[in-house]
Amino acid sequence: MSVFIVTATHTNDDYKRPYSHSETRMVTSREDAIVRAVEFYLDRLDEGYAFEYHSPAGFNQIIEQHRNNSKALFSALYDYFERDPEGLFTGEYVPETLSVTIGESDHVAVDEKPILSQIDEIARYIKEELGKD
Repeated sequence: MSVFIVTATHTNDDYKRPYSHSETRMVTSREDAIVRAVEFYLDRLDEGYAFEYHSPAGFNQIIEQHRNNSKALFSALYDYFERDPEGLFTGEYVPETLSVTIGESDHVAVDEKPILSQIDEIARYIKEELGKD
C-alpha cells in the first residue's frame, strides 16, 4: 500500500531575512494528495497578496468548467498551479514563496524490536553507569 506525502514549503518574502517553514500531510491515494496540494495553494492565496501582483488568468474558467465534478476540478486546479508555480507565488525578493510537492512511498510496518532494545540499553546505562533508578 502506498502513502502519498504532500509537502508545502512556505518562504517569507523578506529581502533581509527570508525564512522557510514546511507543512506535511499524508494521504493514501494520489487523488487525495492532489486535493491536499490544492488546499495548500488555496490557503496561501487566501492569506497573501497574490492577486494584487499577478493576474489569475484562467482561474475562474477552470472553476466554471469543472464546478460539478470535484475530482476534475481539483485535478485542473492542481495542473493550473503546477504549470506556473512562480507565477502567483513569485516573491519580490525570493523566487518562489510557495512550493508544493507530492511524493509517494511504500507503507512499511514499523519494527519495534530495535527501538525496544535501544530503550533497554539506555535504561541499563542509567541504572548501571549513573547509579540512578
